[in-house]
Amino acid sequence: MEEYLRAKEIIVYSKAPEEIEGQGELKSDVWSLGISIIEMAKGMNPFEGCDEHGVRSSLAVDGLPSLSREQWSAECVDFVSKCVVRRVEERWSVEQLMDVSSFTRE
Repeated sequence: MEEYLRAKEIIVYSKAPEEIEGQGELKSDVWSLGISIIEMAKGMNPFEGCDEHGVRSSLAVDGLPSLSREQWSAECVDFVSKCVVRRVEERWSVEQLMDVSSFTRE
């Protein structure tokens, strides 16, 4: 049971705001990608230790998580900033990210 609860906590850490409200969509995975990149870069999830209410509060008080331009390339910071956008309509799609990313070959 403890493993199940831990897995549930981890899922909350990367849930997009609209998923917390029960209205996830394809772009919700883009949010999760951005949060995962931040977690890999910083060594911890920006919402670690938060439940769904804590994630909402953190977004309201602290704003959107991001990477530091002093530590990461401008391209990486820009990529994450296109993923971690509160409003789904303004968040980039996978296709848009693939078009501008140097992670893909032309």
